[in-house]
Amino acid sequence: MLHGLALGGGGSKGAYELGAWQAFRELGIRFDAIAGTSIGSVNAAFMVMDDFEGASKMWQDLQIDQCLCFSENQTLKSTDLLSLQNINVLARELLTQGSLNTQPLRDLLGQYIDEDRVRKSPIRYGLMTALLPRLTPMPLWIDEIPEGQLIDFIMASAGLPGLQTVQIGNRRFIDGGVVDNVPISMLRDLGICRVTAIDLSASVTLRSPLVDNLQLTCIHNRMDLGGTFDTTPETLERNRKLGYLDTLKAYGQLDGEYFSFRPEDYRSLVQTLGAGNIHGLEQAAIAYDLDRSSIYQPDEFLDQIRRSRKAVQAIYEEKRRLMKIDNKLRLIMNGKLRVLNMLPPMQLAFLLEIGARVRQSDSLLNIPMQHFRNLDMAAEALARLDELDQHGAGGLPGLPGPDRSDTTKL
Repeated sequence: MLHGLALGGGGSKGAYELGAWQAFRELGIRFDAIAGTSIGSVNAAFMVMDDFEGASKMWQDLQIDQCLCFSENQTLKSTDLLSLQNINVLARELLTQGSLNTQPLRDLLGQYIDEDRVRKSPIRYGLMTALLPRLTPMPLWIDEIPEGQLIDFIMASAGLPGLQTVQIGNRRFIDGGVVDNVPISMLRDLGICRVTAIDLSASVTLRSPLVDNLQLTCIHNRMDLGGTFDTTPETLERNRKLGYLDTLKAYGQLDGEYFSFRPEDYRSLVQTLGAGNIHGLEQAAIAYDLDRSSIYQPDEFLDQIRRSRKAVQAIYEEKRRLMKIDNKLRLIMNGKLRVLNMLPPMQLAFLLEIGARVRQSDSLLNIPMQHFRNLDMAAEALARLDELDQHGAGGLPGLPGPDRSDTTKL
């Protein structure tokens, strides 16, 4: 059965697709056709050429000035283009030039993408773009792109609003993401029934209809990958690692919702604490900002949560008066709490205090959970972990204790 890959758009979040490719290579997964939208069309070209080293170098070295150029005396103050720190530069550029100049990106792609190699590859290459002014979808396979114009059409596929409009002949184009950000439909139209799709959006946004007989594997991160124009090296590297881990999860090599574990280790966690509490502990780990780009061993994961909780609790106690915690507690008891301006770690500490007071007084309290989004299960799971620790059962059966080696770094 033919196997196709659909690569979604998302600007600099495309580093995630590089990580997925790394996992495909390790797993020996090959594709007969690859279609991409926007940055997905760029990554698809690298994959069709089988140039992983070139793609890795481009992503590792990527900077805003390799994608855009600005008028004289315009200096960005942040590596995230859409940061508030850059608002004045962007506003002046758009007002004076009408759009952002993408010539550096065109030059960059010209350095890395060899059109002849794409055309001669045994893997069929395709991209999605859209025609202006009616936003007409324009899916194109490599044999439909005139020779010598591949880079032109990749630029057309990646022509986000606000960027310089791409014109080829008498036709004007805009980013393919406005019509189909993850072009599964292109693969289905080829008769391909086994499809892997990578969606870079904050939530899955597959627009293609899921017809009968389609075997779909969707690779997607459950949290926002960040800004579309954020080229901060740490962010690019994190997203690459997450793409790698999420792909291994999609193919059963790892487990976990937001964090990553070996399947046998994850089963041990579930057997000891229960699936609901593991979900809650992952929510607590998110609140404590634990690194999501590592493969965790169970006891190390629990120990990092314990250490983070202890550190947060110390800050919470130190700033308790400044945060007016006693006043907030009274407002909750009276059902009058309207706003809770606290960061997630402090919210979780506050919720844990409320829960402890309720248990001590054996009373019922209507806690306004809209102030503690996704933290209710975290608080319950931490309470369960406390119970196990108090009974000396905080370690996992059959596994070494908290002195196991540190998390596996990618």
